[in-house]
Amino acid sequence: MVSYLAKLAFFTLAYVGTALVSLQISGNHDGITPIWPPSGIALFAFHRYGLRMWPVIALGLAFLGWQVGIPPLSAAIATVGNIGEAMIGCLLLRRFNIHIGQRFGDVVKFLFLPVMLSPIFAATLGATGMALGGAGRWEELDIMWLMWWIGDACGILLFTPLFYGWWRRPKIWSTDSRLIEWLIVISATLLIGGHTFSGKEAAALHGAGNLQFLVMPFLLWAAIRLGLRGVTLVSLICCGWVLWGAANNTGPFEMDNMVTMGLFESSFILVITLTGLIVQSLFRELTLNIEGLRTARNTLEERVKKRTADLEQSNSRLHQEIDVKKLTQKELSRSEQRLYKAKEAAEQANDSKTRFLTAASHDLRQPLQALLSQTELLSVKNHDPELDAVITQIGSAGMAMRELLEKLLGVSEIDAGLLSTNPGIFPIDPLLKDLKGQFQQSAQDKEIVLKYSPCSVLVYSDPALIRVILQNLISNAIKYTEKGKVLIGCRRRKDTLRLCVCDTGIGIAKDRHRVIFEEFFQLDNPTRSRKLGSGFGLATVQRITDLLNYPLYLHSIPGKGSCFAIDIPVSGAKTGTDSRKPGSIAAENAMAGRSILLIDDDEMVLHAISLLLKSQGYQVSPAADAEAAFDIIATGMHPDIIISDYRLPGAFTGTELVTELRSRIGALLPAIILTGDLTLGTDDADLPDTTRLLQKPVPPQKLKALINQLLENSG
Repeated sequence: MVSYLAKLAFFTLAYVGTALVSLQISGNHDGITPIWPPSGIALFAFHRYGLRMWPVIALGLAFLGWQVGIPPLSAAIATVGNIGEAMIGCLLLRRFNIHIGQRFGDVVKFLFLPVMLSPIFAATLGATGMALGGAGRWEELDIMWLMWWIGDACGILLFTPLFYGWWRRPKIWSTDSRLIEWLIVISATLLIGGHTFSGKEAAALHGAGNLQFLVMPFLLWAAIRLGLRGVTLVSLICCGWVLWGAANNTGPFEMDNMVTMGLFESSFILVITLTGLIVQSLFRELTLNIEGLRTARNTLEERVKKRTADLEQSNSRLHQEIDVKKLTQKELSRSEQRLYKAKEAAEQANDSKTRFLTAASHDLRQPLQALLSQTELLSVKNHDPELDAVITQIGSAGMAMRELLEKLLGVSEIDAGLLSTNPGIFPIDPLLKDLKGQFQQSAQDKEIVLKYSPCSVLVYSDPALIRVILQNLISNAIKYTEKGKVLIGCRRRKDTLRLCVCDTGIGIAKDRHRVIFEEFFQLDNPTRSRKLGSGFGLATVQRITDLLNYPLYLHSIPGKGSCFAIDIPVSGAKTGTDSRKPGSIAAENAMAGRSILLIDDDEMVLHAISLLLKSQGYQVSPAADAEAAFDIIATGMHPDIIISDYRLPGAFTGTELVTELRSRIGALLPAIILTGDLTLGTDDADLPDTTRLLQKPVPPQKLKALINQLLENSG
């Protein structure tokens, strides 16, 4: 508080003192002068110490109004205008980041913003207030406004930089030589000012030239050598002589017209002050650039020296490395040979793995296809309600076997790049409900409560792959939960649906969150008990989520349980998609009686699929190989569609046989290739026209739907 009052007193005294001096040349209107130092003092105080310095202006103008005899109304309006002027100037300084005396750009911004713009507010209010209070006439409003604006502009241009230059004490005041320069510049400025403004006898000399500009060399000297302090001090001395001469009617600006005299005086102050600030900022900027270049040069020299030394060291190390390389060349050659052999062994192992995957996939899928077909046929033929449950259980067991086969081959299939996605829109709730039913018995056997949260959201994804993910997660949750419950839930999050499988099981330590997704890794199963699975479940989950590009989350607390979650996209559709078009039921009925040429070298699969298709109303001609198929069409039988296994005995594959049969029949018949060979993938692009590929084992309904679709498209 004491510091604030001290600053307030200082700036108020400076405000009043400089104002009383400048009012000595007020012209035709009391209170209006062409040089008004208080405007620069107020702007500095506001910018340095904030708006709390407003009493400086209020107290100063109150005293000056009383001293000069300005009407209270005019004084009050002028106070508001001068406070607003200081606020506007302060805002412009901060908004445009103006650093007075630093660079040439700052001088330009200082001139065109605070110096020229902020006095407009004070001049407008002040001149209007003078006319309203009776201190001036409305007819002279323009002259009063111009004099007010010029006076405030001069005050800001001169006194704001002056206070910035002298307010802080420098770290090093001056050397002896610099002190001599100060004395010379100050003395010369005082002498020139005294000679120019001291007496009337010098007026005759002004007709031969403007003697007041003799101060310019010393002004430039101060700007170049003494910086902002020197140039503002010289400008202040010149301003003091101008005020002294105007007050005593002497000097080069003496004339009868007080307004014109004031304009000349303010113009002189503006010229020398602005010139000094420009030269000072340019020289300072030049000095900074030179220092920067000198520093950059020194830095560059140091870098060159350092780099030279580094190059010498590098050269020495290089020679040593060459010697070492020569000594180890033979060992490197031996290592390359060993690496080449290891690469060949790895490639052979990879080829063996691929061949095994292909053979295992085909040989295991064949009998499973027969089982699924026979079960579906049994379901169609059965009329005994008591056997429905048994048949359903057989079908469920077959599907479970199919799922187990897919799980065993899934990891290898993904690694081989043979698994593709088939996304579509489907409701998630039936899938969750079906999974609950599938694992309900397993949970009851362990006296675990298995729950799921109903969800009406439609999602866009691959339903088969989502089922595999959830099956593995639910199976793991039940295996590693001894008591409590397992929850299958979902939560909508904007455009995604988070599917969660949470349990109250043994939990997973944080340091094992990564390794549990590796093949064969199992928690708390050192004896490799089959009851806890084979260790492929989470590995499959990890690979499928990577394939689908879905995030996989795990939160677990040892001893309390775990929660696995994935985020899948939500569909914007309001209802699920139905792959059957309107009228497809009638179309299916229309397909009854259509003829099918069925070719498969596995007698069990051939018999099962043949019986299944016949039960669905088709006329089926079975053939065990290509020759049998040729014999059938040789009798004049022209099928509506061909269904063939890919691997056949003899010279023909399934696709080649389809092409040959089409050629002999003379028609582009639709065809379906059934295969358990993973290397063929699921891409139809490389197949003949109107030919589709299905991986065994094929669900009967899927096979029937594809047959109807191809027959319908072929007309």
